[in-house]
Amino acid sequence: MAIKNRPVELSLDQQIQRAERARQILNDEVFSEAVERIEEALLSGLRRSAFTDDKLREKLGQRYALLHDLLDQLNSTMQTGELARAQLEFDEKQSAFQKLRQVVGL
Repeated sequence: MAIKNRPVELSLDQQIQRAERARQILNDEVFSEAVERIEEALLSGLRRSAFTDDKLREKLGQRYALLHDLLDQLNSTMQTGELARAQLEFDEKQSAFQKLRQVVGL
């Protein structure tokens, strides 16, 4: 899977759309089950591995960390979208306030 070059700066609307997609992924039953099974398998592997098998334990630990990096990235995308939504709402209220100031003549 190739990673597309994304613009460094996403619009607020794009951030909100991406947050919704991340929310859908995290709340997807099949995705959640897959994450749970992978996590259980990794932890089980760590518990069953020989204490002296450093290479296997390191691999399992790295995979566990990667799994949680993925979940953290999706959660971060959701939080960024929530902040973008709040910023958009603030901007809309501020714009309405400025229009009211112009009408009133302040």
